[in-house]
Amino acid sequence: MIPRTKSQHRNGNGNDSGISRQSSSRSRALHLVVATSLALLDPIRLHHVQAYITSGLPAHTHRAFLRKLTDDIICNTDPGTLTAQEVSSAPMLMSAWATAPEKLRKTGKERAIAVEGLLKRMIDERRAGNRDAIVRTEDYNAVMKSWAMSGEKSAAAIRVEQILMNMQDMYASGDENVQPNLESFQTAIEAWTRATDEPNALARAQQILNWMTKIYLSSANDLAMPHTSCFHPILKCWATSGKLEAPIVSEHLLMWMQHLQMKEGVHSAGPDTTCFNIVMSNWLKSRDLTAEKRIRQIYEYMDKCNRLGATDMKPDASTYNIVISSIAPAVKKYYDMGGARRADKILARLESGYFAGDEELKPDTITYNQVIDYWAKTQSVRGHFLKAREVLDRQIEMYESGVRTCRPDVTGYTSVIAACASTPGSKLDKRRSFDLAHATFMESCKMKYTQPNSITYGLMFKAVSRLLPKKEERHRYVRTLFGLCCDDGLLGEMAFNRMKDAVTKDLLYELTNGRSYAEFPDEW
Repeated sequence: MIPRTKSQHRNGNGNDSGISRQSSSRSRALHLVVATSLALLDPIRLHHVQAYITSGLPAHTHRAFLRKLTDDIICNTDPGTLTAQEVSSAPMLMSAWATAPEKLRKTGKERAIAVEGLLKRMIDERRAGNRDAIVRTEDYNAVMKSWAMSGEKSAAAIRVEQILMNMQDMYASGDENVQPNLESFQTAIEAWTRATDEPNALARAQQILNWMTKIYLSSANDLAMPHTSCFHPILKCWATSGKLEAPIVSEHLLMWMQHLQMKEGVHSAGPDTTCFNIVMSNWLKSRDLTAEKRIRQIYEYMDKCNRLGATDMKPDASTYNIVISSIAPAVKKYYDMGGARRADKILARLESGYFAGDEELKPDTITYNQVIDYWAKTQSVRGHFLKAREVLDRQIEMYESGVRTCRPDVTGYTSVIAACASTPGSKLDKRRSFDLAHATFMESCKMKYTQPNSITYGLMFKAVSRLLPKKEERHRYVRTLFGLCCDDGLLGEMAFNRMKDAVTKDLLYELTNGRSYAEFPDEW
C-alpha cells in the first residue's frame, strides 16, 4: 500500500482547506508518477522501471513507487486476472527490488519478502490458468539474491538453500523453466559464507559445492558445472576464519579443483591466480614454522605452470608480496641471515618480469619497504646498509621510469638510516655508513613525500652516537640536527633519548636549558 502522508494522519473535518489542497496535490502527483510508469511497462520498455528507481528522486518516492506497483500485482488482483503487461512487469519488479540502490533498502528482509511475494503471486497465477505467467530461473535467482543480501545471516542462507533445492526438484520433475544455473549455486554458496552467526556455515557452503559437482557429473543438471568463482568465497572465508586447519583445508580445495579440471574434464573449475594467492595468504596468517617454505613451493609451482603455458595461474604482484612477506618471521624473529637475500632475489624476479613487459608485475612501495627493512635488520651481513640503499635506489629508478605504485616514502629512507646506524666494524666502515646515512637523510628532506618523521630523527641521532668517534664532530652535528628536529616539531621521546646518548651532560643542558622532556614546548 502507498504510505500515508503526514497530512492524512492529522485530525481534520474539512475546514483546513490549505492542508486538504496540499494532501490532494501530493496524492495526484504520486498517482501521476505511478500511472506514467505503468504506461511504460510494456515488454519493450520494461527497463524504464530500473531507470526510474536509479534516478535522483528522493528515496521515499522510489519506495512508494515500487511498493505501489508490487501491491497492485500481489494484493489488488485475484489469481488468474493479471494482464499480459502485468505478468511481464513482475520479473522486472523482482529484479528492481533485488538490485535496488542502497538508499531504497529500508531493510533487507523487507526487500526479500517483497521479491518472494511477487514470485508466489506468479506461481499462483500460473496455477489459476494464466498461461502467460511463466516463472523462470531468473525469477528464482532474484529471490535468492535478495535473501542472500538481506543481512539475515543463517536464516537467509537456509531460505536460499531451500529455494535452490526446490528448483532442482522441480527441474528433475520436468520443469525446464526453473533449471538451477551457475548463478543459483553461487548465490547459495555466498549466502552461507555471509552466515557469520552459524558455526558450521563454511561446511554448509562446501556441501552445496559438493552437491553441485555431484549432480553435474551425474548429468542431473548440465548447468550446474562447477566454476572457479564458486570456490573463491569459500577460500576467502577460510582465509578470514582464523582456524588452525585453514591452510590445509584450503590447499585440499585447491587440489580438488585441479582434480576436477584434469581428471573429470571440468575445465571451468581449474584454479586461477586468485585461488593460489588465497591459499598462500592462509599459510601466511597461520604463523606456522613451515609457512615460508610452503608458500615458496606454491609460488614456484605457479611460476613453472605459467612458463608451461597455464597463464591463468601466473603469479601476479600480490603473489610476490605474499612470498616476500612470508620471510618476515625468519628475519625479525629468528635472525635468519639469508632472509634478506631471499627476499631481494624474489623482488629482482618481480622487477625483471615487469621490465619484460608484464604490466601486472608492477612493484609497489610496500614491497620495496619490506625488503629494505629486511636488510636493515640483517646486521650480521657485512655491508648490509649498502644492500638496503641499493634496493632504495632501484625503487627510485623504477618510480622515475613511470611506475607510480612504488613511489618512495619516508619509511624506506628511515630503514636505510636504521641499517647505517646499526653498522658494526672498523672506523672506516662506520665512517662510510655515517656518510650514507647523512646523504640519505638530506635526500629525504628534499622531497615532500619523504620528509623525515620523529623516528627518522631518532635514528639519525643514533647514527651520530654510534658512528662518529670524535666528540667535537658529534656535538657539531647534534646541534644542527637538534635545531632541525625542533623546527619541524618532531622531537619525540625516542629522538630525545638517542640525542642524550650522543652528547655530554654540558651540551645537553645547553640545548635543553636544563629542562626534562616533559617540560619541552609543544612546538618542539
